[in-house]
Amino acid sequence: MTRLEVLPPDARALEVAQAAFAGLQRGAATGEWGDFVALLADDVRIMIPVPSTEPGAPEGVLRGKATAEAMFGSHHEEQVRGARLEGHRVAANGPLVVVEARVEGNLGGEDVANHFVFVFEVRDGLIASMYEYASWTAKSDESGWGDPSFARDAFDAPVLPGPVPA
Repeated sequence: MTRLEVLPPDARALEVAQAAFAGLQRGAATGEWGDFVALLADDVRIMIPVPSTEPGAPEGVLRGKATAEAMFGSHHEEQVRGARLEGHRVAANGPLVVVEARVEGNLGGEDVANHFVFVFEVRDGLIASMYEYASWTAKSDESGWGDPSFARDAFDAPVLPGPVPA
């Protein structure tokens, strides 16, 4: 049986994860993903919850910086632009950093207000893996998304700064 091990937070991993989250914030707000992609290792692993109803939706774990750059630089840019992503809670275990977040805005023409968890694994100052988990907590009959007030009520003020304009 593998023993669960809890390590002290790695300060450099926290810095890199915060910069990656800021890149995600900027990308969600503007469609510019370069700051995020620049922090990815060449052999990065990324898993994101894209609905299978989306054309060309990625399945499973994406592998490689070039694959991530192509996805964020094309289809994903059109879908996410204009959303506000806020980091509300952070936890770390060695090089692994978890950010619990809320997103509000417009994704592909739909108003959204939902919760996400981003798990960043940092290696050699770069993101070696990022797993994103979504909780579609606010829904409406018309859009399948929902009333932003529901998602706002789940958290207090953000702990990470908001997006910095590019």
